[in-house]
Amino acid sequence: MSTLDQRFEWFSDWVEQHLLLTLTVVSLPDPVRVLAAFGPTEFDRGALSLRAAHDLDEPAVRLGAAAGWTYAVEHASTTGGDADVLARLTADGGTAVAPCSTPNVSSVHVARDGDHLCAFEPSFPDSTRWGSAPHAFDTEMRDAGFRGPVETRPGAPVASFLQLLTGVTLTPAMLEDPLPYAVLPPRHGTGDGGALGSTPLVPGTLMPDPTQHGGTPDG
Repeated sequence: MSTLDQRFEWFSDWVEQHLLLTLTVVSLPDPVRVLAAFGPTEFDRGALSLRAAHDLDEPAVRLGAAAGWTYAVEHASTTGGDADVLARLTADGGTAVAPCSTPNVSSVHVARDGDHLCAFEPSFPDSTRWGSAPHAFDTEMRDAGFRGPVETRPGAPVASFLQLLTGVTLTPAMLEDPLPYAVLPPRHGTGDGGALGSTPLVPGTLMPDPTQHGGTPDG
C-alpha cells in the first residue's frame, strides 16, 4: 500500500460505520451558492454535528470549507450523486467530486464545466462506469490506489482520489464537527431520469444503468 493510501486508511473504517451519506466537494468558495444547488435558500437550523445530524428524522445537508473548496455532507440523502445537481454546481467552470455511500450501493462522481464526466462504483472500479467520459480519470484512480477489478475496502482509495482531484485532505473533524446545516426539500426525480429509491430517506438514486451514460457494464 502506498503512503498516500495509508494517510486515508481511517476513511475505510469511517465509511463502513456511516452508511447512507454523501460528500460533495466543489470548487465554489461560496457555501450559500452550493446550498442553493441542493434546494434550501439559507442555513435556517444553526450548526449541527455529524452525530446530531444522524438523529434527525429528515434529510439534511451540512456545509464547510477546506483548501478554498466548499464541501457538503448529506445525511439520509444522495443529492450530490445527481448529474443535474453536479452540472449546476460546475456550470461556471468549476469542478465537483462526490462520493456517495448507502447500505446497498456506493458511487463516486466527477463533474467539470457543467458536464457529468465520470462515475464509478468504488468496490468494482474497473467494471461499473458511466458519465460522458467514464475513463477520463483512469490515471488518478490508479494513483489513488484502485489496483484491480475489485476493492474490498475502497474507502482509502476514494479519499485519495478526492485529494488528487481537489487538493482537499479529508479528516474526521471535517466530517464530524458542527457545521451550518439546512433540511433538504423532497425530491421528485433525478437528473439521470431514474426512479426514486423505495425508501423515503434516499431522495435520489445512486445506480443509473451504465449503458445509458457513456459506459459499459464491463468498463
